[in-house]
Amino acid sequence: MKDERAHLQLFDLIARDWQLASPAQQINFNADTSAVAFACADGSVHLAATADKASPTLRTRRAIDTGRLTIAAREKPFLPLKVAEFTEGRSSDVVAFGAQGFAFAKTSGRINALSAGGIAYHIPPRAQAAIQVLAASPDGKTLAYASGAQLYVAPAETSEPEMIELPNEISAVAFSPDGLTLAVAHGNAVWRLPLQALNRQPVESLLAEPATGLHWHPDGTWLVCSVAADGFYLIDTARNQILHRNKFPAAVRSVGFGPSTATVVASGAFRVAAWALEDGRDVVTGKAGLVLVNAVATCPNRNLVAVGYANGLLSLAEIGQPSEILLREDTGAGITAMVWSQEGKYLALAGTDGSAALVEFPDAMFKS
Repeated sequence: MKDERAHLQLFDLIARDWQLASPAQQINFNADTSAVAFACADGSVHLAATADKASPTLRTRRAIDTGRLTIAAREKPFLPLKVAEFTEGRSSDVVAFGAQGFAFAKTSGRINALSAGGIAYHIPPRAQAAIQVLAASPDGKTLAYASGAQLYVAPAETSEPEMIELPNEISAVAFSPDGLTLAVAHGNAVWRLPLQALNRQPVESLLAEPATGLHWHPDGTWLVCSVAADGFYLIDTARNQILHRNKFPAAVRSVGFGPSTATVVASGAFRVAAWALEDGRDVVTGKAGLVLVNAVATCPNRNLVAVGYANGLLSLAEIGQPSEILLREDTGAGITAMVWSQEGKYLALAGTDGSAALVEFPDAMFKS
């Protein structure tokens, strides 16, 4: 009998992986990083607890004489994913909500809260028609959501949200990191509204095409606007200046910020695309190759980016360095979604074939 342990990759030693009936399109951790949610194309939501009785940290040893790090193989199977209740008609991404839960919107105009264990229940805020966009404030206590061109903002416990009508259908909403400003994409415009005065004149940035997603820099100084086809836009929020990064070989599915290197990092090319925020110069990161980078995810507390390729290969690269650490060889199924937990301990990812995985990096793997 062939010894499978001889063929284990690093990924096999530090990841739990599952097979879903429908590919996950979006992934999110809850606020305390006790659970991760995989939101699938068929509307279903699948949940995993991050706690692991056979954690890679518990299976890691460092040799006293050589300092070499070894990770023992897992001996017992891990738990399956939990299927969330009442996700029929889900019409939005799944967002972190409250201290330990999640929330998602429905075509009925209702919003469901979701526990880390998969129990779903209605909460008071709602709209009169289908909700297409949902966002939660950083503290998880306030929701912003859109139905057509109507924007709603409400504390989770209220049944009377504040509502304003925008000129065009809303395509994306995002709270600033301090929770004081709401970025809203509608038509080709991106508005920035003070949360406590939604009817005040907005700060407007005009793009050449509609934004499909919004992503703030951790300190609120930059705002990334994802678009369907032509690269992405970067807004300097202090000066309201717009930079368009385009001419990518493929659509840019994900963009992130290097926390300690003042860089913006993107997928959509044959290597990690990275630029310095200060002067726009190229920041060489990772290796160039013949396979498209489908997804990137920047680590919140280390100068690292996880790199997911169109053939399923997964690696880690240090931003500004032309090398990568292989985590998983190609599987033939592209990585389409990827996100780190806030403390940088876990990386969740999903592929076009319905694969889903949660990687836990042992405490000893990275030098302090």
